[in-house]
Amino acid sequence: MKAKARRIKYRIAWLPVLCLFVVLHPEFAAASDWYLRGTLGYEWSRAADFSDTDCRSTNPPALFGFSAGSDGQPIGAYGDFGHFPLIEAAVGRQLLPWLRADIAFVYRFNMDYDGNANFLSVGADQPVSAKAESLSGMVNVFFDMAGLVGKSSGLFQPYVGGGIGLAWNRIDQITFLFPDNTGKHKISITPSGDRKDFAFMLTIGTGIILTKHLTLDMAYRYCDLGRVGTDPGNMYMDVRPAGITINDIDAPLRTHGMTVGLRYRF
Repeated sequence: MKAKARRIKYRIAWLPVLCLFVVLHPEFAAASDWYLRGTLGYEWSRAADFSDTDCRSTNPPALFGFSAGSDGQPIGAYGDFGHFPLIEAAVGRQLLPWLRADIAFVYRFNMDYDGNANFLSVGADQPVSAKAESLSGMVNVFFDMAGLVGKSSGLFQPYVGGGIGLAWNRIDQITFLFPDNTGKHKISITPSGDRKDFAFMLTIGTGIILTKHLTLDMAYRYCDLGRVGTDPGNMYMDVRPAGITINDIDAPLRTHGMTVGLRYRF
């Protein structure tokens, strides 16, 4: 059973690559049509809890370590990136009446991290903040439900789909505040950082035919963009103006939300 499951996953993973090959080689898709797609969206971040990439690192030392914090959870920063806009541009082809594929680039911006840390002996209020952005490129595959059943759905073209690709995630310096600390330590600021990671997307939506060439596209999507995190380097501390050297920290970057766009079919 495990071997069969691995074979199925392997075939699914190669489907977007096959579709990309077909998109770029017209001779293999005689019945297909090109289209352009532009999309605006609004997404929400799922939980993005920061932890050490290596909690036992000593050179440079880990920021959090592996002990429990003031609330009993492992020491870290717990929060998310709130809600934010995205813009997307794609080019694709209708490969079959029920199958289309495109290559898409998505830029997410104004991502503001809001969380709370749980270090020991500095008070319960430990706000954590940072700004981030993400640029991803994906090969997407969409299955048009009307084409699958061989029936016309009128103006509406419901579909399901998914995609795989790469994401470049950047976060600015992360600021840790300790307003309740009775000592002199009130702020720490980590370095910024970049991550390049595997990404995937799942979606369900519908097209609404406006004209022979123009379709309104509305969808809900879930995206896993890999991880976002800081680089190793020097962390500023108000009690140590020269700062201290620390290892990197990171968090998962997963989003979900709604998109609205237009598809222009040539």
